[in-house]
Amino acid sequence: MASTSAGASLPIVVSQDGDYVARLNGKELVIHTGSASQNPRALGIIKLKEPLASQAKHLKLSHLSSHEPEISEELGLVSRQHLLCATDVRVTVWQLHPLKWHAEIENVESGLTYVDFGGDENEVICFHSWNTKITLFTLDTGRSQVIKSPKFSNPNGYGYRPRTRQLAVLLKPDANDVLTVHEAQTYELISRAVLPTVDAQGLKWSPDGKWIAVWEAASAGTKVLIYTADGQLFRTYTGPAGSDSAFDLGVRTIEWSPARGHGPASEFLAVAKIDGSVDLLSSRTFSCSTSLTHTFHIDHYAPSIWRERYLNAGGDLEYAEASGSSAFTTSTDSSSLPRGVSMVLFSFDGSLLATVDQSRSNVVWIWSLGTASRLQSVLVHEHAVRQLSWHTNKPELLISTSNSAVAAVHLWSLDGDPVIARVPIARNDAGKYEVSWVKTDDAGRSVFWFGTPEEYALGTLSVQEGNAQFNVLYLVNGTKDVNNFDIMTISQYGT
Repeated sequence: MASTSAGASLPIVVSQDGDYVARLNGKELVIHTGSASQNPRALGIIKLKEPLASQAKHLKLSHLSSHEPEISEELGLVSRQHLLCATDVRVTVWQLHPLKWHAEIENVESGLTYVDFGGDENEVICFHSWNTKITLFTLDTGRSQVIKSPKFSNPNGYGYRPRTRQLAVLLKPDANDVLTVHEAQTYELISRAVLPTVDAQGLKWSPDGKWIAVWEAASAGTKVLIYTADGQLFRTYTGPAGSDSAFDLGVRTIEWSPARGHGPASEFLAVAKIDGSVDLLSSRTFSCSTSLTHTFHIDHYAPSIWRERYLNAGGDLEYAEASGSSAFTTSTDSSSLPRGVSMVLFSFDGSLLATVDQSRSNVVWIWSLGTASRLQSVLVHEHAVRQLSWHTNKPELLISTSNSAVAAVHLWSLDGDPVIARVPIARNDAGKYEVSWVKTDDAGRSVFWFGTPEEYALGTLSVQEGNAQFNVLYLVNGTKDVNNFDIMTISQYGT
């Protein structure tokens, strides 16, 4: 979740697996659990002291364990969920279960622009004003290390290798872009490579940890650099064979498919482009296996097309089947947004791909990626799409849109028709809705969070005769916080 500027209310943050939610309510930091095994409830309250209570800028929950379950068991590792809250000059960290104070980093150089957990829950990574440096703190030893001149102060500019946690960073020490790779925990330099780029825009590790992909600014045309895990240039992708560079508008973003198979290995690298196409590169050769275009063609195979519509004056919504000729008559204004394919998201097993092109920012395209990739379904909405989220082990896709009049969640499933359900929380005037799956549920249900910066609801969808209903399991809001008097309460330092 993004942090906010000083004086603004911090958003509610949800953990990566959906099991925990943290909310800053005045001088209280309230922790909730959405885990089925613990029953959704308020887990504890942390009483914050000044100046943290009034000057908090960053609120983050730690990521899932960096190790596979079998590796964790072999090494005797225990992953515990942690929470950090930071001001401009101080970072405080708590362990959530059991709830207790864990560590504090004092006298941090003023002007933190981005703060998050590092290679694991025992590390914190801090970016400083003007991209002068990165400081990496190890909480149990108090050790700190510095990497100078990061190019960006956001997740586009760095990444931890899956499982083994080496750190890759884009730097800009002078006129050239530089990629460095560092050892886990010690952060000793493994390799340093000057990039053949004009203005590199970001890097992403492949989920199998074999490759680092770096993409170039769109103004330089299509250019994606593939580096090995130790920082050696392996391939340079400049577009499909035979393409005309004179009409090449460049790359908007990239995304790897999940690692799967006996290896496991990532099968595809999706290159989303400014011209509205997506090149799928084989991870074996890094050549274009197919290119997906966001245009509708009537051929021997017709994808299902669904259009959002209002059911009544009360604002209830539904999907209705539509023909190719009528589906795209509704269009949102995307003139102020960057051009190109802005969202590219693979399903849990990599067999499906969801995309959004900013020329029609209200449309979700869902592709089936088999031996012959094809358009599976198209979902047309009244408002711009805000977020896409695939279920962690089912072919189900959650969609939120920027509908400021109605709080509603959209669900597409490979096994049935898409549905829309209103969520019983206050609408957000800016249309800022977020969705997040809960990774595990004992009953096998599809459980998820839906919310705004002020309020979150945990629930499931039930469908009867085509009508969808959101079933509330738990609510997180100001009222829920103050009404829980029987939960654990600790001070900022756990005393």
